[in-house]
Amino acid sequence: MKGSDLFAKALKHESVRHIFGIPGEENIDLLDSISQTDINFILTRHEQGAAFMADAYARVSKKPGVCLSTLGPGATNLLTGVANAHLDRVPLVAITAQAPRDRIHKESHQNVDTIELFSGVTKYNRAVIVGESIPEIVRKAFSSAMKDQPGAAHIQLPEDIARNQVVEQLMVPIPEEAIYEASGKVISSAAELVNSAKLPVILAGNGVIRSSSWNKLRKFAEKTGIPVVNTFMSKGMLPYDHPLNLFTIGGRPFPMELRPLIHSDLVIAVGFDIVEYDPVIWNVDSSRKVINISSTMAEMDEHFPVAFDLVGNIGITLDLLMKKVNKRAMPEEFTGIRERRKQFLESPGKGQEKIPKEILKILSSENRQNTLVISDVGLHKIWVGRYYHPNFPDRTIIYNGFASMGGALPGSVGALMANPGLDVISINGDGGFLMNVQELETAHRLGLSFTAIVFNDRAYSLIEKHQIDAGLPTAHVHFTNPDFSLLAKSFHCDHHLVQDGKDFGRALKESRKASGIDIIEVVIPDMQD
Repeated sequence: MKGSDLFAKALKHESVRHIFGIPGEENIDLLDSISQTDINFILTRHEQGAAFMADAYARVSKKPGVCLSTLGPGATNLLTGVANAHLDRVPLVAITAQAPRDRIHKESHQNVDTIELFSGVTKYNRAVIVGESIPEIVRKAFSSAMKDQPGAAHIQLPEDIARNQVVEQLMVPIPEEAIYEASGKVISSAAELVNSAKLPVILAGNGVIRSSSWNKLRKFAEKTGIPVVNTFMSKGMLPYDHPLNLFTIGGRPFPMELRPLIHSDLVIAVGFDIVEYDPVIWNVDSSRKVINISSTMAEMDEHFPVAFDLVGNIGITLDLLMKKVNKRAMPEEFTGIRERRKQFLESPGKGQEKIPKEILKILSSENRQNTLVISDVGLHKIWVGRYYHPNFPDRTIIYNGFASMGGALPGSVGALMANPGLDVISINGDGGFLMNVQELETAHRLGLSFTAIVFNDRAYSLIEKHQIDAGLPTAHVHFTNPDFSLLAKSFHCDHHLVQDGKDFGRALKESRKASGIDIIEVVIPDMQD
């Protein structure tokens, strides 16, 4: 068999169902081998779009997403989406072609060192040098992508190895997932610290979503009476009206009187990744002790002073700790913060935030159990982080680690390939939307249905906001946009123009009834109007 046949067989062994990517001269053998399996190769319009699709596919399916490119420019295009997955702790396997081994060592057509290129954004990064090693390399890539802190893996397959004959190899067994837990003694000591704290707060992070531990966390909060804040990625941990819900933290800090972590004396970080919200923002003096509950050891940071590092299965750890933590009433300090936050969240928006706040309030009230909201990156991400309140966990994607623009539209494709029953709504700025707008063709070709909200303010508004806050003149952030109604028509999409909340409510209702892709264009006034 060819090396590419062995590679495709190894991918089948990993239960790969979809691969997103673009063919190239150097990977035609692998594509031919994939075509002889029941793996669905999804042709995209840009490699970055392929990586974003694989990223969202992994977040929804809880299995590694797979993307593929050729060498050189294909690999460099793939890199941004791979990095985005890696910093958000998403399991992804990237496969890139490479020149034949007899010219890798010298300057040659499209040849760059992609192993070096991917080294900073992957957990596992290997070139296939011997064809018979393919099953071991593929197994290790998928294992590395999933275990401990998930992340990205990269496999480079040279053209000659894909084409040459190899001896068929046995597939490496896939072991059952190990379940482990923190020891009883450290649990007891951690519980004593919780019981002695006056104002403990639970900080729920992305790891709760990855481990599907949200029911355990809610039970822990309700049994102990300790309130919860969530990061962008762990929205829906508690319903909006739950008395222990102190809402979302992250992004631009709220005023001091609305910030629960600042007022706490102990932070119980559950599945929290430091990349989600820099501890220096909420623990600048390092006075708040931290109990870290995660599947891996805590990152070293002077503003994240870990008193107890409870490493293991998050659900099991919460169960063990809950048995030793005393029930308490909600302190007045946190009751006050919750009420002030509710007043802030429910008040009418001002200036440029007025219309987005109305829209996100409607989107929250119209939230369904199968609704998946994917937010791109820009000023609107801050609005989504603050004002969108789903009642269900694992139904919000906000790119917040690498925080690349351009991911939400292709992410909608990947999410629906993982779960066609989702009601997918992507929220985009006009800047990020146009970065990968070509994937509308991919979505239409696949017959997918979803809603894409586009905030049209003709600017890179987050940068403009930073310029204004810094007392600088706004510069180099404004642009013009195409006619979005004509753009939608050219990609076989329906278009809705929205100028207020009432318009949006009608458009959302229509888009959910229709098949295909609906673009809801929301006109936003200039920031300085």
